[in-house]
Amino acid sequence: MGKRFFARNDKNKPEAKVAAPQEPAPITDLGESDFFDSLDGHATVVDFWAPWCNPCKTLHPVFEEIARNQATENVHFVRVNIDESPGLASALGIMSIPTLMLCDLGGNEVDRITGMPNRQRLDAFVAQAGSLTT
Repeated sequence: MGKRFFARNDKNKPEAKVAAPQEPAPITDLGESDFFDSLDGHATVVDFWAPWCNPCKTLHPVFEEIARNQATENVHFVRVNIDESPGLASALGIMSIPTLMLCDLGGNEVDRITGMPNRQRLDAFVAQAGSLTT
């Protein structure tokens, strides 16, 4: 009797949908040795983060989605793990994470967001990157 009960209820369960695998986001991981060389010639949105930072972990999927939709030849997305590049973080004045930095085509800092931005602020920040390339 128990088997029939469970079998009957199994038919009513919706099929589990398997998400299609997504392409990797066009985000480059950089460190102290290659950070400054990678900035010239395009606007760059930089995510300074660390593996132990929970707000950083929350930001990553959103950052990756935006990078998939907004990355172009003229707008690049990069990440810097501050645990692996403490000298770079110090030199750039990164005092807390997550910190997002926007650099212009010459590699100069244009804007910065410290802390977890809301989606509207993040979208505006990335739109600002796009406006630097025109």
